[in-house]
Amino acid sequence: MEKPKILIQTEKWAVIFKPAGMATQLSDDSKGSSLEYYLKQELQKDTVYFPHRLDRITQGLLLVAFDKETVAYYNDEIKNKKISKYYLAKVESKIPDILNLIGIHKRFIKIDDKISRIVKSGGLPSFLEILAIEPAPESPECYHVLVKLLTGRMHQIRVMFADMGIPLCGDFLYNPDSKDKAFYLESIILSFNDPEGLRKTFFCEGNLNRNMVGEKMKSRIEEISEVKYGQSNSNC
Repeated sequence: MEKPKILIQTEKWAVIFKPAGMATQLSDDSKGSSLEYYLKQELQKDTVYFPHRLDRITQGLLLVAFDKETVAYYNDEIKNKKISKYYLAKVESKIPDILNLIGIHKRFIKIDDKISRIVKSGGLPSFLEILAIEPAPESPECYHVLVKLLTGRMHQIRVMFADMGIPLCGDFLYNPDSKDKAFYLESIILSFNDPEGLRKTFFCEGNLNRNMVGEKMKSRIEEISEVKYGQSNSNC
């Protein structure tokens, strides 16, 4: 399995690129296969805290903290919607005009036996904003969707997209009949204020496992990340 990449490390926090296929944390990690275990060994840390997490099959940027004070700070930042998380997904469309989905969407999500479900009421209010949609150059039946996650629920993008008629390609939980089996969901841009109040924005320019995207999607990503798409100036 590909190893995680450390984009930046300070005494109190770091930004990590997690590869697809690696769990963020495991309740039973006797084999030492989780990102948490890797970081403890690689960075020689007794504790690693995760203000947010990524699914095992999701790749991309993850913020970690090394002490209780710092993780509490970032938890408050997330609660107050001061951390911006952008994802790029490959989806199949089951609706006639997919571009009509650009904008903010709300659903209620209930978690049942490690599966997220959309419910009419009684679930957690969940929001996301679709920023751009473009046909996937290498997958004629699929589209790339750039989304800003406005709340952080388990499997939120996957279950909400399925309910909206644009399930992720190859998603064995929410799109088991997918024609394209190549799952792709990436935490592509992460922007936040560090504990000193400085705004930080990260984009892993050199990710070799990123899907090839169209020119309009490249421009939108460049606009948000303020980094020239495809030109690496980071450790990623």
